[in-house]
Amino acid sequence: MKINHFVACALLAPCALAAQAHAFDVVEAGQPVVTGEPSRVGPPWNHRSTINIPGTKTDIAFGGYVKLDAFYDFDYDLGTSTNPYAVMNPGNRTDGRTSFTAYESRLNFRTHTATDYGRLSTYFEGHFVPDGKFGLRHAYGELNGFLAGQTWSNFMSFVGGTRTLALGDPKGYAFERQAQLRYTQPVGEGSFSVALENPTTVIARNDASVADGESQLPDLTLRYEYKRLFALSGIARQLSTNNITNTIDDEVTGYGVQAQFNLPFNASTSLRGSATYGEGIGNYMGNPGNVGHRNAPDVYVNGNNLEAIETRAFGLSLNHYWTDSWFSSVGVSRLEQDLPAGYGDHFETLDYGFANVIWDVTERMSVGLEYQHADIEQVNGVSNDASRLQASATFQF
Repeated sequence: MKINHFVACALLAPCALAAQAHAFDVVEAGQPVVTGEPSRVGPPWNHRSTINIPGTKTDIAFGGYVKLDAFYDFDYDLGTSTNPYAVMNPGNRTDGRTSFTAYESRLNFRTHTATDYGRLSTYFEGHFVPDGKFGLRHAYGELNGFLAGQTWSNFMSFVGGTRTLALGDPKGYAFERQAQLRYTQPVGEGSFSVALENPTTVIARNDASVADGESQLPDLTLRYEYKRLFALSGIARQLSTNNITNTIDDEVTGYGVQAQFNLPFNASTSLRGSATYGEGIGNYMGNPGNVGHRNAPDVYVNGNNLEAIETRAFGLSLNHYWTDSWFSSVGVSRLEQDLPAGYGDHFETLDYGFANVIWDVTERMSVGLEYQHADIEQVNGVSNDASRLQASATFQF
């Protein structure tokens, strides 16, 4: 498998500079490192070091991790990263299947440059999910609170999430990466951010309807976050199609709100959760790329009109550190959408649960075991469930 020249250069640049540049800590000794998002795969990025490009005010850092995932599927093959929607495809049924993959392994590269306007930062990251080809996760620049590029949607937050072996949040949480323009302003001990994000109208399809989505306006998202203890976010969207390629020409307004919390009981135990409600927000609900029309669409076709789909979701997890290096979490989540009977093959409710134990062997290595269970009921009343056991080993660099 070939990696393009840009990626190859990004990988080789730190090595070429290492011989002539002095590596130093990301921050001054004794100062805490705030990366902007908690780590889901191990200790945060505070053990990385940067390399100064000689003769410049730019520091660079290269990192990532290698991860092996070993799966045993009891009922349905849930894919290279746990996909509960796979149970709606009879072709994924199995009597028991073992599979190994390293596709979640990822590479990242970041820079920090001192300027007259403050620190200018850039970040680039990719991984190999779902098919072994290198794909973009993040690519953005940031200066003085302004961000431009692709990264996590401003509608989502990590406050109410937890550490899992399965890639991404459990279903029932907002989870999406978007191209966007964002501004973040500190507010006391918290922060407020507003963003214009790439609009996408995902239309539920059945045998009788074919509609192409288009959007004239970007999605507007707002979020307030307080000390990684509480987050409240909102979204407003225009959802539309046109009659250039079909007979449907309509638009509706979508909106949504989400609240997340982190409630520490003591230094080692916490309860975390999320609740979401909206209409026309399906493609923000843990469905990156919107692969397949049976996942979580935004609208459906009613005659010659579009109707926004009502969506409700929640997630809850109990998290505990047994020691400084042993961690466990147990969680449940639910995602619901309202569709009429004519869309019988689409899901109506998705319930998901998990339990894990993770051992941080060193700062840069962790191993773990996780049980996952998904139960889906479709609009037509068909219900199926699946269980998976996942063992993972992660090596950060």
